[in-house]
Amino acid sequence: MSRTTDEQFLELDVPAAIAAGRLSGETMVAAAIRADRLDVLPRSLTFLAEVVRRGGAAYAAGLPEPLPTPEQSELAKTWLESADDVGFARWLDGVAAVLEARRAVRLR
Repeated sequence: MSRTTDEQFLELDVPAAIAAGRLSGETMVAAAIRADRLDVLPRSLTFLAEVVRRGGAAYAAGLPEPLPTPEQSELAKTWLESADDVGFARWLDGVAAVLEARRAVRLR
């Protein structure tokens, strides 16, 4: 049984997968790894998902800083600019859950 490493997940083009409608678990993990490396808090992604639910991905992409830091915002904007449906908000919630689980494992 082979295991996928973080580096293999980082090879995945997350914005392209989002644009193609492939909001899969694999894409969530790749996004969570990228977010984790920029110290994005899970609750920040959960909040962003709510913004997407209420205003849409295009609205959220137009915010000056959809996440707390410029680097985090740049990452989020690459995702937001590729998204166009409500399923994306659920996907962001999934990314937050994966990110939270990764952090919990690291703290053990």
